[in-house]
Amino acid sequence: MMKVSVVIDNHNYGRFLRETLDSVLAQALDDAAVEIVVVDDGSTDDSREILASYAPRVKSLLQARQGQAMAFNNGLAAATGDVVCLLDSDDVFLPGKLAAVVAAFADPKISCVQHFLNDTDAKLVPLPRRFPAWPARYTLDDYAAGRTEFTATSGLAFRRETLLKLLPIPKDLFYYLDDFLTAHALFFGEISNLPAVLGLHRMHGANWCAGGLEDPAKIERDFADRANYGAHRERWLAEAGRTRAPEAVDAERLELWRRRVLLESLRARPLEAARVWREGLRGLPKTRHARFRAATTALAVLSPTLYLTLYDWYSRP
Repeated sequence: MMKVSVVIDNHNYGRFLRETLDSVLAQALDDAAVEIVVVDDGSTDDSREILASYAPRVKSLLQARQGQAMAFNNGLAAATGDVVCLLDSDDVFLPGKLAAVVAAFADPKISCVQHFLNDTDAKLVPLPRRFPAWPARYTLDDYAAGRTEFTATSGLAFRRETLLKLLPIPKDLFYYLDDFLTAHALFFGEISNLPAVLGLHRMHGANWCAGGLEDPAKIERDFADRANYGAHRERWLAEAGRTRAPEAVDAERLELWRRRVLLESLRARPLEAARVWREGLRGLPKTRHARFRAATTALAVLSPTLYLTLYDWYSRP
């Protein structure tokens, strides 16, 4: 039987921590085959008292505040399982998650397994969302062509021998921490896509995943992290003798354009937003998606509130 490690990062999420830990302990696997490692990243709430109450079933690593990337680096280094699952301390696993992941790793070609996460509010009430039409697997060809869609941190699991080749996660990487691991894993094997909701992903005021397009500070952080992650991606591709397809490059360009326009609009700088929008029209790809993006981004120039309202409506299933 494969040994499974679940690595949890935590910083001041004591109010969620028991539900998170209990969701792992409730998984229908032999207890001896599951290892739980929690890295507490300098919490000042009751997190450490809660962790102590779960000893020795839960292994706790207590560190001064170093950030999420270093918390995962330290936790992953301490994990001893053949399979390593990631879990944020405000999320939960659903029944059957570990069994489904272990079964997928029976194929030696698989380096990573991902599954759907249902977004919820702080009380774990599900929010409407649209899931991608995943193929059964992703390969490096899919990634280079821009055909991959990845889940968030708590929906990821890795073969440990692959994971050791991916570490360390750059300390200054935040938004793209999960993509750094998932995309890089494709250079060492295939990703198995499980089209099932096997976890719940909380969206609440205290986390950075909530309202990522509504806050200028979050958009600016996305630009910095995207550039950081992109530099690593280009190095991996170069080392493998690969390049991204033009379609993938165009898709990223359109996304960056949208975010730059929205950033200026949110800053109440409509003239600058209009200038950025006009610049983006130069060399616009001759595709239906590009024309749609141009039209909707023009709306963001006029009213970011209206744009975000319509975007939220459009994104719902």
